[in-house]
Amino acid sequence: MTGSALGQLGMAVMALFGIVSVIRARRNRGKTDEDAQIRQARQLEMERRMASYLAARDDR
Repeated sequence: MTGSALGQLGMAVMALFGIVSVIRARRNRGKTDEDAQIRQARQLEMERRMASYLAARDDR
């Protein structure tokens, strides 16, 4: 194979990889991850506590 043929083959493989990635992302977009929801709830609670702490500290 010549260099240009290998370049074209590489571009085709990259395009195929991109298409497969898009299809997987669309398939997984609707699913909810329970662990992610738990992490998000913990993060929101931590932010609420930090805001409360900072507000109490500013009153002094």
